[in-house]
Amino acid sequence: MRFEAFICDLDNTLYDENIFLKAICESFCHRYGCDIQLINTILDDNFRLHSKDIFGDWLKSFDFYTSQKQEELFSLYQSMPTSLQLYDDAKDFLNLLQTKNIKYGILTNGDIKAQSHKISLLGLKNIPIVYARAYGKEYEKPHISAFHRILEILQLSPQSCAFIGDNPTPDIKGANNAGIYSIWLKRRYGRLIPCDYASLSITNFKELRELQI
Repeated sequence: MRFEAFICDLDNTLYDENIFLKAICESFCHRYGCDIQLINTILDDNFRLHSKDIFGDWLKSFDFYTSQKQEELFSLYQSMPTSLQLYDDAKDFLNLLQTKNIKYGILTNGDIKAQSHKISLLGLKNIPIVYARAYGKEYEKPHISAFHRILEILQLSPQSCAFIGDNPTPDIKGANNAGIYSIWLKRRYGRLIPCDYASLSITNFKELRELQI
């Protein structure tokens, strides 16, 4: 298989979001004198799988919820200065694409301020990036328009690209709907979601190198 470009999801695809969440919650726990072991809850894959509001649900899990504390955590999520790095296999894969002059970009859901902050921490600003929420939350992945926007930036057809993501619902379903070859990267809580509709399933970017993609 040969593609002219690879489009990647961000969180838990290119880097470990738990590292970011741990830093945020450690800062919060130190401020309020909370038991640091409470952080293990928010880092648990099953907790993430079933939570629709990770900071609110985490605070409620130890009876510490207030809207002010939830907003404080989200503010840290948008601006926490911490060290973030790409997964080693993701970094190697992106470097390989560069050496082969293969295009790549990022398509991410989520709060724009938070996502752009992560991009900055990871040093990924000089590549094509689409923040799907910029056009309205209702147009985030798996909405087909989110994929169309990154294709327009790359100036490529759906058939010439592959999309790599960890969460089957927004990533794989969305790529399939857009006519893009879908690669399910089975990491973190996304690996726990049943998915039999990806064009390809992998557990590490190294598998793509082995397939000579």
